[in-house]
Amino acid sequence: MPTVDLVVKNAKVYTPGGLVAGGLAVKDGKVAAISNDYSLPDADKTIDARGNVVIPGFVDEHVHMGDPYEGPGSEVATMREDFATGTMAAAAGGVTTVIEMPDSVPLVTTVEAAKSKLEICKRKAYVDFALHGGFIPGTDYAESMRQMYDLGMTGFKTYTCFSIPEWPPCYDGDLYDALKVVHKIGAVALLHAENDFILSANEKRLKSEGRKDIKAHLEWRPPIAEIESVRRMVFFLKETRAKGLIVHTSVPEGVLEVTHAKQHGYEIYVETCPHFLFMTDQDVIKKGPWAKCAPPPRDKATVAKMWELLNRGHIDTLGSDHSPYTKDEKQAGVENIWHAGNGAANIEASLPLMMDAINKGNTTIERTVHVACENPARLFGLYPRKGTLQIGSDADFVIVDMKSKYRISNSKTKSKCGWTVYDGTVTQGEAKATFVRGSMIMQDGEIVGNQGYGQYVTREMSR
Repeated sequence: MPTVDLVVKNAKVYTPGGLVAGGLAVKDGKVAAISNDYSLPDADKTIDARGNVVIPGFVDEHVHMGDPYEGPGSEVATMREDFATGTMAAAAGGVTTVIEMPDSVPLVTTVEAAKSKLEICKRKAYVDFALHGGFIPGTDYAESMRQMYDLGMTGFKTYTCFSIPEWPPCYDGDLYDALKVVHKIGAVALLHAENDFILSANEKRLKSEGRKDIKAHLEWRPPIAEIESVRRMVFFLKETRAKGLIVHTSVPEGVLEVTHAKQHGYEIYVETCPHFLFMTDQDVIKKGPWAKCAPPPRDKATVAKMWELLNRGHIDTLGSDHSPYTKDEKQAGVENIWHAGNGAANIEASLPLMMDAINKGNTTIERTVHVACENPARLFGLYPRKGTLQIGSDADFVIVDMKSKYRISNSKTKSKCGWTVYDGTVTQGEAKATFVRGSMIMQDGEIVGNQGYGQYVTREMSR
């Protein structure tokens, strides 16, 4: 083999066939070889992995950077995340591809907004990225979804409950019509499943009682609101034959509902998030507004059942649901929890948390790669370019020291918001270097890549 651009040797490389003792070679941004060290070609640059594990970079299918933010309150754009800081945080956490959600302002529900956002992201990205579009009631989503899908959008998000003022709930009539369009164009629907009527009634009652404490948040969004909505969403997906992903699922009943549908031939999938595996309702009470997210983490028994379902292969994907409100927006919830922003900043935490779980025997490296790398790439048409290490795939990988202790902390975060819900958590298993298409973007916790290096990836580019 002729000389390649990069060789990483003395590693344990995770491939679809398992761990390979040796290393990998990179040529023109692609994986050119995976073999024992003696069979690797000469390279312009060689890196000694020092016996560490090399895994595919995480494909985080669920991030909210919120860039751009226009209109009243536009100063928020300089306070919260932007696509540069967000993708720096991604690289720091071993995420080599992010898929951005459409709830920036203006909402990405038209092809015009999608094109505008795409140009912003191209200038700022440190890692590769894809974009989800969205659909809201009262719009011509049939035409707009087709146009956005032709632009390369990976999926279409909507909310079954109130989210932000700009995004009204999509109730059953609009949802049913929209899902028929999703099926017709061959796209993927991403559904936030909570029953808006239950939430609204709970909110009215709790506020009338003068409740402002963190426990009010847990009572506001109980498991029944999610369970009912997941069942209804699965029914609608079945009826329309639309391909769909139930996002940020926190309850086993929702996972099992999707599993049953999948077993009967429907293309319905389920995502969970780290905060439903590594946090409980007691953590929410302890952390207060910093752990306010929707749906909220559940009780200890529910979390244990979610781990069981993940390890049995019933959970398809793991997304961070990174939603970085500012410190001030979160701090506002200390006195009144209703005033706190509803989301958790956590894109840097997924990999170290999962590596720690592997070390503790709570899961396996195989299951982690499936839910965090391979399955998201498959679902959104990016595989095998993304989500795997095999010949011809993009050389997106992370060198992980499985023995290294790592403290997740606010002081280390690259996110503009300056905080993480896992502040102070100590894990075993640390990302030492992150590579995107063979270029090092992060080394020893510091960003060494260049803004604008990240590329827009679409389904067409992966076929």
